Amino acid sequence: MRELAIVKELKRDTVLLEKARTQACASCGSKNSCSVSQGDKIVTIQALRNDIEVEPGDTVEIETGKLSATRVAMIVYGIPLIVFLAVLIVVNTFLKSEGLAVGLAFASIAVVYGIISIYDRRNRQKLMPRIVRKVVLPDGFITQ
Repeated sequence: MRELAIVKELKRDTVLLEKARTQACASCGSKNSCSVSQGDKIVTIQALRNDIEVEPGDTVEIETGKLSATRVAMIVYGIPLIVFLAVLIVVNTFLKSEGLAVGLAFASIAVVYGIISIYDRRNRQKLMPRIVRKVVLPDGFITQ
């Protein structure tokens, strides 16, 4: 999905962008890297510069990742829950110890979130929005 945004701040390889929050945000795969500001419906997004020279105030076209909201929810909530329940049931069935089963189930969640964290760090560049091009808008055109 491609959208227009305004450059707010430059960093080394990334840029902070602002854009009006749209209905598309609800199903966007990159909404997890967005932080919605208090008050207005303005979204702040961190995006890869993609070797495109921009300055604060420039309007750019960005392309968001292809990771669906359902897949993100499954990774963050579903997999840890499934692992928790599986460890709880298996340990309780074979060792007949509820306390040990609960302890190991919670420990398994910590391990799963550690693995998810490693996956996120390794794939963050692929999942981040990217600047596609700098856009020159006609006078009086407002992107937000």
